[in-house]
Amino acid sequence: MTAKLKTSLFCLHCNKETSHTIIYRGRYLEEVKCNVCGNEIRIDREKLVETYTSDFIDRVLTKPHRLTKEMKQDLSQFLKSLPIRILTKPYRIAREIEDVLSEKEDKKQEKTRQEKRRIEEIKEKGKKDN
Repeated sequence: MTAKLKTSLFCLHCNKETSHTIIYRGRYLEEVKCNVCGNEIRIDREKLVETYTSDFIDRVLTKPHRLTKEMKQDLSQFLKSLPIRILTKPYRIAREIEDVLSEKEDKKQEKTRQEKRRIEEIKEKGKKDN
C-alpha cells in the first residue's frame, strides 16, 4: 500500500523549512519531495527490494516466536483469530509484495509528475510572456 504524508521539513534546496510530501511504499520510505521547489529524493528501487527482502526473511523467521508469545498472552483470542488469519495471510503477503514490486504504480506516479512539470512550465512561460 502506498501512503502519502504531508509535513514540514528543512529543504536543502530552498534553505528553509517548507511543506514536503513523503511517500511510503508499504512500510518503506520511497520518496521525499519539497512542495515549494519540487526537489525530490527517491530511494533506489533495488535497495528498496533488498531491504524489503531482508525484512521479510526476518519476519518469517521470527513468526513462530511471535505466535507463541501471542498464544501465551491470550489463548482464547489467539484461537478465535487463527482461522481467519490462516485464510487471509496469503492474500495479505501477496498484496504487500505487489506493493513493493509494483512497477505500474511507479509508472503512474512518474506520468503524474511529468504532467505536473508540463503544467508548471506552461504557467512559467505564460508569466514570462505577460
